[in-house]
Amino acid sequence: MYRSISTHAIVIRRERSGEFHKSLALLTTDLGLINATAYGAFKMNSSLRMGSEPFTWSRVMLYHNPVRKSYKVTEMEILGSFEGLQRDLSRVAAASLWAEVVQKSYGAGEVSGGLFRLLLDSLQLLDAADSPREPYVTLQFLWRFLALAGYQPDTRQCDGCGREFAESETAFYAARSHALLCAACASGTGQPLPAGALRFLDATSTLPIDKAVEVSLGERSLHALCDSLPRMLQAVLEGQFSSLPWVEAGR
Repeated sequence: MYRSISTHAIVIRRERSGEFHKSLALLTTDLGLINATAYGAFKMNSSLRMGSEPFTWSRVMLYHNPVRKSYKVTEMEILGSFEGLQRDLSRVAAASLWAEVVQKSYGAGEVSGGLFRLLLDSLQLLDAADSPREPYVTLQFLWRFLALAGYQPDTRQCDGCGREFAESETAFYAARSHALLCAACASGTGQPLPAGALRFLDATSTLPIDKAVEVSLGERSLHALCDSLPRMLQAVLEGQFSSLPWVEAGR
C-alpha cells in the first residue's frame, strides 16, 4: 500500500534512469537522506523537470512503497533554485563538495532536520555572497557538519596530552586519530593549524551562520583551514571527495 508524504527537500544528486526518468538523492526535513524516482522528469513538458535539478529546494510530494522500500516523486513546488549559484562554476564546485559530504555520511544518519537547515542556509548564503566570502561559507558548512555528526575536534586543548593550547600556539591535525595535537604530541607530523585558525573556529561556532561567514581571517589561517577542513571530513568519512580538486582550482 502506498503512503503519501509531503516534505521539504533539496536535490543532492540527479542521474538519468532509463530514457526519461531521473533518479534523485534528496535531503529532506522529515526523512533524512533518501533516494527517489521522478518519472518522466527528463521530458520537456514535465512538471518535475526543473525541480529535480541539483541544489533545487522544493516542497515535494512523495509516494512511498513500504514493500519495495522505494519513493516516487509526484509533485515539486520550487521554493528556491539559487540562480546566482548555478551560474558560477566555483560556487557549483563548493555546493558539489557539500553534496558529497551529505551523501558519503548518509545524511549524518539524522532525520531531525538539522543537516537540512544547515545545507539550506549555506546554499542561500553562497547564492548571495560576494566572491571573497565564498570560502567562508564552505568553512562554516564543513565545521558545523562535523559538530552535527559528532566529529568536531577540540580546538582548545591537545588531544594527546590534554594541555590547553597557548594563545599563539599552532596545533597539528592528525588524520589517523582525527585530533588536534600540540607540536610535542604531533612529533613533526600532521597538518598545521595556526592559532588564528583555532580562534576563528572557536569564536564562530556559537554565532548564527550568517554572522559567522562575515568574520574574516588572515591569509595564512584561511589557507590552512581551506586545506584542513575537507581533509578532516575525508578522514572521518573514509573516502576522497571527487569535487575537492575542482574547489581548490577555483580559489
